[in-house]
Amino acid sequence: MKFLRLTLVSLTALLVAAALAAPGFIGPRVEEIWKQQLAQLQGGRVSDYERGWFGAEAGTSVRSGDGTTELRSDIQHGPLLFTAGGPRVGAMYSETRLSVEGLAPALRAQLERLYGRLDHSPLVLESLVAANNRVINTLRLEPFTRSDSGGELEFDGGRVRLETDYSGATPTGTIELGALRWMQKGRERLYTDSLSGKFRIRPGASGDIALVLPLLRADSDSGPLEMRDLSLDISAELLPSRKLKLVSDLRAPRIQSATPISSVKQQMTLPQISPADLGHFLRPLLQAPAERNWPRILRRPLQLQQQLAIQSANGPVLLDADIDWAGIAAGVRPVAEAPAQWMEPLTGTATFSAAEQALLQSPLVGQAMTLRKYGLLLEEDGELQMHLQVDRGELQVNGQLLPPDLFLLALSGQF
Repeated sequence: MKFLRLTLVSLTALLVAAALAAPGFIGPRVEEIWKQQLAQLQGGRVSDYERGWFGAEAGTSVRSGDGTTELRSDIQHGPLLFTAGGPRVGAMYSETRLSVEGLAPALRAQLERLYGRLDHSPLVLESLVAANNRVINTLRLEPFTRSDSGGELEFDGGRVRLETDYSGATPTGTIELGALRWMQKGRERLYTDSLSGKFRIRPGASGDIALVLPLLRADSDSGPLEMRDLSLDISAELLPSRKLKLVSDLRAPRIQSATPISSVKQQMTLPQISPADLGHFLRPLLQAPAERNWPRILRRPLQLQQQLAIQSANGPVLLDADIDWAGIAAGVRPVAEAPAQWMEPLTGTATFSAAEQALLQSPLVGQAMTLRKYGLLLEEDGELQMHLQVDRGELQVNGQLLPPDLFLLALSGQF
């Protein structure tokens, strides 16, 4: 019995000694890995690194076009790690926060529009190097409630998790974003349920993401809208030209609104687009409609293929389009003043078809009647069809040449 006690005490002492000694051996390796990882971050630089026995503190500067942002990291050395989710065994655990005093002006302005005046970092990045050599990064976003003249906006917070190994091969991850509510004068204008998703990245090759939103509810002057079980799948492929091929599939299978529309499905393909041009076209989506400058946005080229299918109580509406936009020069006049000038950079086709009742019992009934009257919208077996073809300024509607300005007048009901 005494021997057993001595053995247990000895083993316990060895384990404690190993646990106390291990951080000293792990620490230098953690510092080496930390600096290697930061070297892969574009614009990132380790500004200071103070290593102790059980952990370290690090400062990082990240430079971008909007300025330089400072990050502060608290690092623990393994093998015993005290993470936000509880004790874990691994090589390293860190929590990285934005330095409130060292934020780039543009980033500070964006965060303070949501979180108000900042006294701490609303974003925390947790990094864990587990015992199985898996690297797990978790970005946490704090909830916020913002009130201004536009109403009250409330967000329940979110989490993005990315898991890979030391080499960064085939990262996989999950996205969880909490509910979002917008109230205006005591009236709910917008509500989205918690969004979830999964993504996978094959560095230098491809990636994909799948998002699911169980409920979106909105209220506007035109009436209430409710969409359930929305899904969005996006895949990206890096081409030999270093451009991207993007394919998206958006589905809204259950819609209730003041209109007869019951479901929408849209598939879109960008066969080749540079990352810079993609950012250029996505940026306006974050702007209010009144702030979007379309002549400036459309200066860059864009190739796009789209298939849109709308189901309604009065029948289907289909639109297929294949567009090659070469970009337009600065200083072009508005479309209403010079439609032919806007057609010159455009090559492509579009086919529109709809059940007759779907158009005649919609807000587009006036335009539909005008287009049908002048033979631009053809009727066949209860279906209305139109085929457009554009070739550098030359427009054909159902195989017949038509001046662009006349077509625009017909669309606007001013024929």
